[in-house]
Amino acid sequence: MTVSRTMPPRLRKLALTAHVTSSVGWLGAVAAFLVLALAGLSGQDVQTMRTASVTR
Repeated sequence: MTVSRTMPPRLRKLALTAHVTSSVGWLGAVAAFLVLALAGLSGQDVQTMRTASVTR
C-alpha cells in the first residue's frame, strides 16, 4: 500500500514562490558579478580595474 503525500495548495504556492525568488536572486548576483568582472578586465582606468578586482 502506498501513501500519496501531496502538499496543500497554499504550501505548494509558498514553496514555489520561495524557489522562484531565490533562483532569481542568484541569477541577479551572478549577472552583477559578470558585469563587474567584465568591467575590470576591459577597463582602461586603473581605479576601475582595481575596484573590480577587490570584489572578486
